[in-house]
Amino acid sequence: MITILYTSKHGATAKIARVINTYLDHTCTLMNLDELDMAVLEKTDTIVLGVPVYYGALDPKMVDFIKKNQGLLIKKHYSIYITALFHTEFMSYITKEFDYSILKNVTTMAGLGGAIYYPDLSIQEKMVLAVMNKNRSVIPKEHHINIFENFDNHEIELFSQKIKRIDNYACK
Repeated sequence: MITILYTSKHGATAKIARVINTYLDHTCTLMNLDELDMAVLEKTDTIVLGVPVYYGALDPKMVDFIKKNQGLLIKKHYSIYITALFHTEFMSYITKEFDYSILKNVTTMAGLGGAIYYPDLSIQEKMVLAVMNKNRSVIPKEHHINIFENFDNHEIELFSQKIKRIDNYACK
């Protein structure tokens, strides 16, 4: 059994969870961290953790969950996917938060892209985005600002295939 545990402020990380579930023939249990059910996690063989990046850092609630629940995660086969606009830098986000004692037990990791749903952003988030866009061209100038997604569909499919192989191995 596979459980995808994620947190998602504006929906991008949840969207990736649903896409992964599609690649895995809708066999996963999807669980938002805000609705955590430890009994389900205890029964699952494979846990996939969806971690978004906000303001250049991994979501602190998910980081805290991972650090506090290493005992449970080590007993399972667990993987991490990161949603971020700068998804190619996902390892820098991960290594900022986690040391080797945590990372050595992760079966696979990936940066799968990110999204900005501009109408859903708070005023503070819109201001930060404006500054980020001046400093580092977050959103291409020619792109319409309401919705911007740079999900890497090929990488999502590869990550899903790895999860399937890991879960098949875990269930033997």
